[in-house]
Amino acid sequence: METGSAQNPGLEPAHGDGERLIVAEDGATAMPAAAVRMHPVVRGIGRVSAAVAGVAVVALFAVMLAEAGARYLLSEPLGWNVSAVERLMMPGMVFLALPWMYVCAGHVSAGMVYSRLSPALRAAARIVAFVCVVGGAALLFAAGLNGAVGAWVLGDAPPPSSAEVSIPTWTWLALQPLGALGLLVVALIDAPRFLRDGEIEDDAEGHTP
Repeated sequence: METGSAQNPGLEPAHGDGERLIVAEDGATAMPAAAVRMHPVVRGIGRVSAAVAGVAVVALFAVMLAEAGARYLLSEPLGWNVSAVERLMMPGMVFLALPWMYVCAGHVSAGMVYSRLSPALRAAARIVAFVCVVGGAALLFAAGLNGAVGAWVLGDAPPPSSAEVSIPTWTWLALQPLGALGLLVVALIDAPRFLRDGEIEDDAEGHTP
């Protein structure tokens, strides 16, 4: 079995069975050790994606806490909190985190099946996976951009004094194409490495080569 430094230039050998060195980073944007093989632009977009999606999570918590306090302590519910969560924060958590999910291999994978394939079938599987990721991201981007541009052209916005968040509709519709564009960019930049090596190993999953 090859050492960690032989597989991943620049890394120290793995220590112990199933252990992987983690890149010296702390906090929500810490990456698996194998991510050092990715292009710096890909890692940078991933960190920005994680930070922005984290802001959406914190904002969701803050709004729901404020709603609980306003409703049960002041008897004056906010009213717009449901709209804010459904249209801004939850889509922000999902779509803006797409590049980060790619970088840190945080999505659902089929590693148990892939690891048992022959080298030729693994290469074919990587091509199929790449086409699916790029195709899916492109479709998400096109559909989201069409909706956002349409809302912007029409000047769509919630009516005054409604329970909706009082912002133009295109602003929250833009979250989908923005996240999809980030995923598309990182997938295309990372294509040479991915088609050669495949998905990086997630340290938490204990994958073995």
